[in-house]
Amino acid sequence: MLHLEELRATRTQWYEAYVAGDTRRLAELEDASFFVVSEAGIEAGAERLASIASAVRAGRWFPAGSRTLDAQLELHAVSDGIVSARGLGRIATPRGELPTVLFTELWQRSTQGWRALHLHYHPQPRP
Repeated sequence: MLHLEELRATRTQWYEAYVAGDTRRLAELEDASFFVVSEAGIEAGAERLASIASAVRAGRWFPAGSRTLDAQLELHAVSDGIVSARGLGRIATPRGELPTVLFTELWQRSTQGWRALHLHYHPQPRP
């Protein structure tokens, strides 16, 4: 059984933690080997979390009231307990919406629940 509703709920918590800059919660929901690939390069581990915490302290993170929006989301079982999430998403802030991105995530279900393994995103190409 894939427990996809549980995965959807965990993804929501994960993105809420990200937008809030809650690095403690991110560490709980991400695998120790978690990494992000974007136009900015590869971010991983304690250095990534420290960078987020620093931006929050400096007031350079998302403003209160920001949220993520999935314009499109597809979940696909890759193997037993591994699910790929892909789609289009964006972050809405009180100052406006950020550009839409294409994303791919990899999630693993363990006895502790779902944990993010990987995120790859880039801006949606303009027609």
